[in-house]
Amino acid sequence: MKLQIVTVGKLREAYFKAAAQEYSARIQHFLPLELTDVPTGTGESTNGQGKGALLKEADAIEKAIPTNSVLVALDITGKMLSSEQLSSWMQSQMQISSQRIAFVIGGAWGIAPKILERADMRLSLSPMTFPHELAQVILLEQLYRALSLWKGLPYHK
Repeated sequence: MKLQIVTVGKLREAYFKAAAQEYSARIQHFLPLELTDVPTGTGESTNGQGKGALLKEADAIEKAIPTNSVLVALDITGKMLSSEQLSSWMQSQMQISSQRIAFVIGGAWGIAPKILERADMRLSLSPMTFPHELAQVILLEQLYRALSLWKGLPYHK
């Protein structure tokens, strides 16, 4: 199985890049990981909703994710899982031979409805809103924690 994280926008701050690189390297001891940045959409805002931007971002996200992927959209209204539950869910995906799990982190306007509708799961990191850079680091850390639990490593404690 391969993991993919698709993020709208790039990591800009050095401290976010360093944290992301650290957790990415740790994850790759267990599974291949692909980090994909798609451009932030620009477009007219309709009623302050950023619909033009969302559509452009959705097109880029769809192009970045192979069609046979299990798609997990990070969404504030999504399901909240404990670290143990995330680990169990990932293990179950490995057992049913999912070739790739693609996690999508939206930009300032969130994630387009068509991506949310296509998602196999909507996952919430918290009821709070985070910038995409911090969300990526949190997700990477949780993926590493989930894989550590799977392998019985002491990191989780």
